[in-house]
Amino acid sequence: MQDILEMLMQEIERGAFPYFFAQGEYRRNQHTALEHFQWLEEHLSEEERAHLEQAKAADVSMETLEREAIMRTALAVGIRLALPS
Repeated sequence: MQDILEMLMQEIERGAFPYFFAQGEYRRNQHTALEHFQWLEEHLSEEERAHLEQAKAADVSMETLEREAIMRTALAVGIRLALPS
C-alpha cells in the first residue's frame, strides 16, 4: 500500500507541477538554496552539523506526512465524488 501511495504522489506531483520544474527561475532558486546549505554545512562544527542533519530529517519527515495526508484526502474525495449519489 505504501508503494502505491508513493507512486501516486510522484505521478501527481509530476503532472501537477510541470510548470515549476520546467521554469528556469525555480531551478535557479533551488540551486541557490542548495549552495547555501552546502556552505552552512562546511562552516559548522561536528555537533552543529549533527543538529542541522536532525533538523533536516525532521523537516523531511513532516513534509512526507503532510503529503501523504493530502494524498489520502484527495483520494477519499475523488472516490466519494465518483460514487453514485
